[in-house]
Amino acid sequence: MRRDQQIRVNELLLQREELFLRIHEAETEVSRILGEPFPFTLPEIPSLRRGKRKTSDPRPPAAATAPKPAKSPADSLRRLEAGEAGYRVTYQQFSKVIIEEHFEFEAVRTLLGCQSAHLSVQKLETFAADGTPRATLL
Repeated sequence: MRRDQQIRVNELLLQREELFLRIHEAETEVSRILGEPFPFTLPEIPSLRRGKRKTSDPRPPAAATAPKPAKSPADSLRRLEAGEAGYRVTYQQFSKVIIEEHFEFEAVRTLLGCQSAHLSVQKLETFAADGTPRATLL
């Protein structure tokens, strides 16, 4: 992993830890007010999801008959083509707009997958070796 990638991953992990700390503080305060532990239920979070289990149900899955959801930013991502040197990603983190250039597909895919209320990708484009934009993906 490149240094800039490691720094970005560490920033996101610290942000995650801060949010978990805020949740813990809120739950502790509720328990203090009630004078006893409150039975909080664990919310469904992506890091706790398990793989899908196969069933022997012959009916088609509900998703096959339901309308397709709108494309997510991750669906817009594709590998670099001839004449493209990298990806330029413009995103907003909290109130700050950041523009980064990435040269690896996996780094951009990870960034797109990390979007939340505090991080949203605004624009994704490819660029040529001289820095000129080639294609806008998002």
